Amino acid sequence: MSLSERTAQIQSAFTAKQLKVLGVVWASPRAMDIAIRELNSHPTVVRCTESALGTDYNELKTMLTQGDFDRAFIVHTGDETDLTSEIQTWPLSRIDELAALLAKESTP
Repeated sequence: MSLSERTAQIQSAFTAKQLKVLGVVWASPRAMDIAIRELNSHPTVVRCTESALGTDYNELKTMLTQGDFDRAFIVHTGDETDLTSEIQTWPLSRIDELAALLAKESTP
């Protein structure tokens, strides 16, 4: 599955939970960022990539520090999940769970 196809899968999961996709940008040749607005109006960025690298964390941390987004996540094609870090990582296989969590947490 290509990066564009994985990104489309993530977008579909979010829109199915009524999370508004604001835009999608190429962050690098290996990663795309999806900007969403949660139901409580908090802007969130989700990076779609094959594997999470240190540069992904650094770039997303910068976005959070600059105030562009309130939350950031990385969705990747591996099996690892890290829910303890400020920027959580989720496997693509669990995207429906992440979308449901964001929808539940963002209920106004």
